Amino acid sequence: MNKKPGDWNCNSCNYLNFSRREMCQKCGDPRPASAHSPVGSGSGRTVSVLRGDWYCSCGYHNFASRANCLKCGASKSDPGGGANAENRPFLPGDWKCTRPGCNEHNFASRTECYRCNAPRETGKET
Repeated sequence: MNKKPGDWNCNSCNYLNFSRREMCQKCGDPRPASAHSPVGSGSGRTVSVLRGDWYCSCGYHNFASRANCLKCGASKSDPGGGANAENRPFLPGDWKCTRPGCNEHNFASRTECYRCNAPRETGKET
């Protein structure tokens, strides 16, 4: 694969990722801040978590069509495997991460996202 402007290498596994990815396709680690393109220089596409997509307990974002985690193989329905964020109840003070591509449910006690370590934005509780 040829590297194009905005593409980035994962700090953990050195995998070459497309510029639109916010997490490494191979290992699931978040994109390093240093790999973000300056505003206006990207492809114009945004990373989004679509309805039915799910995050495995290993932290990997899986598409809705996958029955097993692409990274670790855990079943979407395993108690210790995948979990659909839409099915978890929110308690008062819980919040969703606002980092593109993450959107993870965090407990009220957390000051940063447990999945991607993005800081909690005040006033963003759901």
